[in-house]
Amino acid sequence: MHVRTLFLPLLATAALAACAPDQALTGPDRAPATPLANHVGNTCVYFNVPPLGATFGAPAGNVPGTVVWVEQGIRVSVNKFVTLTGGSAYDRLRIEPMPASFTLAAGNTGHTLNLNAGFDFTGLTFAVTSVKFHFLHLGGYENLSVNGSPVFVGQLTAPPAALAGITVASAWAPVPGGSQGTITLTGSAANPIKRLLVGGQELWLDTVCAYP
Repeated sequence: MHVRTLFLPLLATAALAACAPDQALTGPDRAPATPLANHVGNTCVYFNVPPLGATFGAPAGNVPGTVVWVEQGIRVSVNKFVTLTGGSAYDRLRIEPMPASFTLAAGNTGHTLNLNAGFDFTGLTFAVTSVKFHFLHLGGYENLSVNGSPVFVGQLTAPPAALAGITVASAWAPVPGGSQGTITLTGSAANPIKRLLVGGQELWLDTVCAYP
């Protein structure tokens, strides 16, 4: 199987704690970053639950693997980042406004710096067969792992064809200083997507959506 990397027009639009109830949103309602029809009946992390400027990870004293918030039933945790040499780093995840170059995002985003954000879908009421998320890369390299697979270390613009039997596809476009795009993970009822780890050195995330 080969990775299918699509180029978009420039102007186109891990140990985890027990699941807690969703916290109240702290900002106004916001539209999904992709057409509403794509999200009907599905569940997403929009990075709307923590207040703007909230920081998680080492600066907040969070132990790696800590669940730091729950949004629409998806547990979000902070985890160690794997370096090119096979070592690890652990810095921060911060809730920030959408960077100007991140045209796929809307409202708040999650900015990872030498840290992997974890998304646990096992508390949802359906088996997750597809996950999509938006990313903005402005430096360094990224990590990607699905269902506890060995961590891919490289660029989200050129991910492996599959991780733990889950197909990985990247659709992206260049922006000043980097790239932005969408990662689509495709599993099946027999091999659902249970957990996702993703992070980078200068990586912003938004609209992490789970589909049955």
